[in-house]
Amino acid sequence: MSLNDAIFDFALNLLYQWSYPGVFLLMTLEGATLPVPSEIVLPLTGFLVYQGRLEFWIAVAAATLGSLVGTIVDFGIGYYLGRPAVLRYGRKIRLSEKHLMITERWFANHGSAAVLLARFVPLLRTLIAFPAGTAKMRIGKFLAYSTVGIVIWDIILIYLGVLAGQNASSIVNTLDAILPLIGYIAVGGVIVALLILSRRRGRNDENPGSSDLSV
Repeated sequence: MSLNDAIFDFALNLLYQWSYPGVFLLMTLEGATLPVPSEIVLPLTGFLVYQGRLEFWIAVAAATLGSLVGTIVDFGIGYYLGRPAVLRYGRKIRLSEKHLMITERWFANHGSAAVLLARFVPLLRTLIAFPAGTAKMRIGKFLAYSTVGIVIWDIILIYLGVLAGQNASSIVNTLDAILPLIGYIAVGGVIVALLILSRRRGRNDENPGSSDLSV
């Protein structure tokens, strides 16, 4: 059994047995950078919404709260314990220093806006909390940017699960149908995020006094 198959079975069983607390727990794990991808969890949640087992907006709220709890854990590790602790934690969850350095450069180059846009970029979505924490970004600002990005991401993926459920005979077919589309969305998220941040950086280069890369 592959890792994705194992995660699929684990997530599906938890969602069926625990309902909203299962959504919350799974998204907390993802938010804390553990290998529980929202690309699997949220469409499955949407399929259960389609089946009438869950209510759409309650599911979105549970997913959002779970993601915020998980990301606060990562933020807290960076904020209170510093980069060495982030690296130690990263080794335990098989996070390479290279990936962390990529995220740190993203945050250093683009400031607090990177926290919002990273929520639409694979891998960066959860890792961004670490450099935000080590940079001592204000917790209120971090949560505000994170919440906006997380809510949008959760709504999109859960709704895609609902739509796929209307045209699939089983939950496996639902995920098979939706994963390529999520891949396109993720690629689009990377492109849009880079375009927005590059334009923003260009304006700051033209008007150094108006730069807002503060945290």
